[in-house]
Amino acid sequence: MKIPSSYRYYKMADLETVCNIGQKEVANLLEPFADLTPTDLLIATLKRNLRMPLKNEKAKSEFIVAPILAEMWEQNQRFKPFSGLTFNIDASKGLKGVCDFLVSSKADISDLEKPVICIFEAKNDAIEDWYGQCGAEMYAARIFNEREGNDIKIIYGAVTNGFTWQFLKLENQTLFIDSQRYGTANLPQLLGAIQKIYDFYK
Repeated sequence: MKIPSSYRYYKMADLETVCNIGQKEVANLLEPFADLTPTDLLIATLKRNLRMPLKNEKAKSEFIVAPILAEMWEQNQRFKPFSGLTFNIDASKGLKGVCDFLVSSKADISDLEKPVICIFEAKNDAIEDWYGQCGAEMYAARIFNEREGNDIKIIYGAVTNGFTWQFLKLENQTLFIDSQRYGTANLPQLLGAIQKIYDFYK
């Protein structure tokens, strides 16, 4: 069995063979939830940033995803996003590498601490190609939490190309993939979907 060298090389087939995690597509993974009105600052920031050339993952991460997660932090100060952290959990399974965004529910911290409750990955192409990477990072987050004595049963995640977002949920040994997609074209709905995840951990 070939082990991926890092999160980035994980495919859905690797999740099953290496981590014993299956997949299941479900409709309306996060519904019902209420839309969340964005601040004028977020609207203005995205309007400005979307005029820039967003030709790679880094640009989309910085100019679209980061402002959205900063907005969610402002409205939910308990949930803190960390950007670009090295998250080495189990090298023997290839569960190592850098995550675009990890969200911790630990307030007032400068370094990552348990529990990690959500992973966001910003990509430049077809988001369905990256479920494996995001799922591997979610699995690693669960191991991280367990090692630190926090037995959180469910980890959420999302893969986005900046404009379109698709949410995932890891529960037991199944990665649930939402058939519904959200996007910046309907910002209140997208923020509401993220808020639904945060509310789960309150």
